[in-house]
Amino acid sequence: MNEQLPDEGQEQQGNLENPVYDDGQAMPQSIEVAVGNAMPPAQVQNLPMLNAAVPTGQTIDATEAAHARSMLAEGMHFVGNAILRGPFSVAGQVDGNLSQASGVQVSVVVTETGRVKGDITAHKISVMGHTDGMLDSGQGEVALHDTASVHGLVRYGRIQVNGADLNATLERVAPPK
Repeated sequence: MNEQLPDEGQEQQGNLENPVYDDGQAMPQSIEVAVGNAMPPAQVQNLPMLNAAVPTGQTIDATEAAHARSMLAEGMHFVGNAILRGPFSVAGQVDGNLSQASGVQVSVVVTETGRVKGDITAHKISVMGHTDGMLDSGQGEVALHDTASVHGLVRYGRIQVNGADLNATLERVAPPK
């Protein structure tokens, strides 16, 4: 059964068997994998690459940078490590480490539905959900709200605890003299 889809505003070139992007590059073909078998290794040459500008010089305070804001929505599950260049909000689940990029100060918010199993390194950390790992704000701020459940190590310059379930070692980072 070979149905043609309507063209309503689509700028796809080629045909259904060999589709191509507008710039002429071939679209990746789908891969069928039998149930119970592992996915084949990714072909690096076919993966899109994002090249973010790396800031140089002074540390940039990106705790409120709207252009680099990211969010992991409720119901999403991320496995791996992320390097953040702007504010990040976790409403889903992260299994891995969240770290701010060098030369940037970012904020991380773990909402009531958020769960992070791994380390968080950011200038400002606010937790309303569940964390299991190190929270490291260096000389920055950590806020633990009444719905928070925090397990692990908390490194901070300033801390605010509002009735959180706190089963962690607290370590204050003194400001430089």
